Amino acid sequence: MKITSKLIVAFVALFYLASCGGPGENRAEIMERLEAGEIPEAVDVYRISAEESTIAWVGTKIGGAHDGTIALDRGELYVFDGELLAGEVVVDMQQIVVLDIEDPGSNARLKAHLESDDFFSVEKFPSAFFEITAVEAVEVPVPGEKTHRVFGNMTIKGITHGIAFDALIGTSEDSLLAYADFTLDRTRWDVRFGSGRFFDNLGDNLIHDDFRLTLDIIARK
Repeated sequence: MKITSKLIVAFVALFYLASCGGPGENRAEIMERLEAGEIPEAVDVYRISAEESTIAWVGTKIGGAHDGTIALDRGELYVFDGELLAGEVVVDMQQIVVLDIEDPGSNARLKAHLESDDFFSVEKFPSAFFEITAVEAVEVPVPGEKTHRVFGNMTIKGITHGIAFDALIGTSEDSLLAYADFTLDRTRWDVRFGSGRFFDNLGDNLIHDDFRLTLDIIARK
């Protein structure tokens, strides 16, 4: 199933109907238990459907860009009182796909370069991880726009940094849908190839430090 804007908005409406009473007084205790690695009985676990979810990437350089996808391996999202509280996502870095290059040879060369130590060192670090540590609802959400601010720890190449981004999130009795698009500075995770911050006189070979990720997530209870 492909996520659409109408579907997301419908799920967001259900989310706010389900949680109009606000978070319960036990939320802080629930969060403490989740942080300790325990899943309380009151928490609903939604498992991410890797087959239905997508992660798209775009990297830009002087005079051009490349785009593709990265496969989701697995993930769990923890919901309490109709509200997303925390979760963990595992990304399969061995499944980097280049979509914009049609020539098989050129496509394979870029894919191999992205997997090499110049970029993501996939052989050494086959997985990337995102741990959701907090989620804050937007007080007065605009229909069709982002509803939450998501905070967490992103681990790439064994290096962990905190990040935050806005997301459109909606839950129902048996599903959770989420959409987000944001940029990351690759150099924070020691991906420095072609970066003007670390190398001089790159000219047309300069690659911008920020790359964009777009997440379409479907999780099932």
